Amino acid sequence: MSTDPEKDAGSSITRKDIFRDAPDFEVADAFGVTLALRFRNFMIRHLELVFVLLIAILVCAIFFILPYRFAFLNLFYLPVLLAAYILGKRKAFYASLNIIVIVGVTAIIRPEWFAVGGNVTSTLIMIIIWGGFLVLTSAGIGSLQEKLAKGFEETRRLYEELKRSRVAEEMKEKVEKTLYTTMDPVVAKLATEGKLRIEKREISIMFCDLTDFTAYSDQNPPDIVLDELNRFIGSIEPVIELFRGHIDKYMGDGVMVEFGAPIDYAQHALMAVLAAIKMQERIRDIGLPWKMRIGIATGYTIVGMMGVHRQAYSAIGDRVNVAKRLEEICEPERIYVDEYTYTFVEPFVNVKKLRNMGYSRQSDKALLEELRVLEHNLAEEGESAELLYQMGKAHFGLHDASAAIVCFERALALDPDSTDLRLAYADANLKKDEFEKFQLKGKLHKIAVYEVKNIKSRWHDHTVIPRALSERYRDAEAGVKVPVDLVLAVESLDGSIGRGLLVGMLSYALADSLNLNEDLKGTILQAGFLQDIGKEAIPHHILNRQASLTEQEIKFVEKYVLESVASLKRLGYVNGQFLEIVKHHHELWNGNGYPDGLKGEEIPIGARITAVAEAYSAMTSWRPYRGPWDVRLALNEIRKNTEKGFYDPQVVDVLFEILKFDTSFVNADQVSSLSNR
Repeated sequence: MSTDPEKDAGSSITRKDIFRDAPDFEVADAFGVTLALRFRNFMIRHLELVFVLLIAILVCAIFFILPYRFAFLNLFYLPVLLAAYILGKRKAFYASLNIIVIVGVTAIIRPEWFAVGGNVTSTLIMIIIWGGFLVLTSAGIGSLQEKLAKGFEETRRLYEELKRSRVAEEMKEKVEKTLYTTMDPVVAKLATEGKLRIEKREISIMFCDLTDFTAYSDQNPPDIVLDELNRFIGSIEPVIELFRGHIDKYMGDGVMVEFGAPIDYAQHALMAVLAAIKMQERIRDIGLPWKMRIGIATGYTIVGMMGVHRQAYSAIGDRVNVAKRLEEICEPERIYVDEYTYTFVEPFVNVKKLRNMGYSRQSDKALLEELRVLEHNLAEEGESAELLYQMGKAHFGLHDASAAIVCFERALALDPDSTDLRLAYADANLKKDEFEKFQLKGKLHKIAVYEVKNIKSRWHDHTVIPRALSERYRDAEAGVKVPVDLVLAVESLDGSIGRGLLVGMLSYALADSLNLNEDLKGTILQAGFLQDIGKEAIPHHILNRQASLTEQEIKFVEKYVLESVASLKRLGYVNGQFLEIVKHHHELWNGNGYPDGLKGEEIPIGARITAVAEAYSAMTSWRPYRGPWDVRLALNEIRKNTEKGFYDPQVVDVLFEILKFDTSFVNADQVSSLSNR
């Protein structure tokens, strides 16, 4: 170690070296700080030595300087407290014992210093009592200090862990935020949780792109092209998200989307078709310089994270290729689907089966006119083999082989020995695939292709609602102001398409027949339209369950009415009367309903009306576990349930009056067997 006083301990650099270029006052200040730090470090390293020296000084002061020595023995509490606080319980205890020994020995050697009442025994007893309190003080303060130190250390450790956890959480948030901007949020969440796997699953795939985009991009500046393209993407993304589609990738002006993956929604084909319809509507509304075409195919594909270093969730397989080829042959502003998709969506949308030749030829126009004349003659004269034969030939000329086959079969039933009919029937069967199926690029076999036209309206289905009734309330229907697309997205979860409009309009008709005021009728219409919006909170596999639900699942489903109220409040609906109707539309007239078990007149009149309308809608609609009931069976079932105390009898009487369906011939056995399905 250097003996140079100008050098710091453990260092070969002198004070002059450190502060060579500094002003004098800065050198003085810095040197003072250095000395203070060195003194503090010395005190920390030699704390026990300092404590011993303090004891020695106190002993000398009390025994050799201060009078009334016994009174000043309490000064020894100070070093003991200091030792207990800094050194801990054990060392403080030893220190107190050492002090007691020193004082005791001193009292024996110089009893006159500690004389209490002139009695040595009393002095020793007082010293023992004082020493006992000193030991207790050291032990108590030492224990408290150790607990505090332990608590502080635990707090410090927890703080460090929290800080590390917070850093990790912030990092996770940044990663998730980055992922959400580059991929579907659902995929990003499942990926971070390690819940994605490669599997074979039945899904629906959609491809869409814009017509004439290449020519437009060649003729316009890139900033304008990108601005228009982003406007296109910005208009369709919310629709795809609303119907639970996963955007796989953007391909210039094209988009690939999967429905039913990564979340396996049962109604994936319906969601895909509804999204396509709404996308076409959105593109027409915003007035882009292009038109869009969409192809959709349904079937089994392989889905999962694709790639090694840079991964993306995607689908591969034959159905992906079919969807892409359908998009390629699709006409602008049209939606083409394959036959498997058609089987899923046929109850909900109007479609047209395509044939290989359009109606553009002059001969086609002549055949269409001939067909109209033949259909008129058939209606006037009745069926005949010759008339049906001519109709079949007209359909065959239009390449509508299926319609031609039907006509030839009906004609053969009337004239089974006709050679011309047999030949025509055989020829139509041979040409069916050629006329009605398309050869897609890369496919060995032709496939049937269907064009989606529009969504079926159950309110305008005259087998469910009489034409006169729907016509009477045409103006009320036009004035409905609700988030229709949001309702449609919720209805797509279980295939209850059109339920909202039917319940709302039928409830309005019932309220009108009951002579309720205009404001209340409008409130009831809105409530009927929106009261099932909370179904979004029910797991989709329960909504589409074909088997019976368990008691626990039934209780879970019953909570959806409260979720409907909460969802509507979030959407800005604050009318108390409106929310009460939504909340209580599953109450029963006999008090056995939910959520509050209201009975009779306690149930709001609007809720009693929408309950009856919803029961009729549910019975006459397609459900995942059964087909639609005939309206007469449905009305008889409602009447029977009214007798059981389910519905307000006055509302049910009005329902029968405005629908005017004859239900008298439906017997109880038919109703009972159907209600048990």
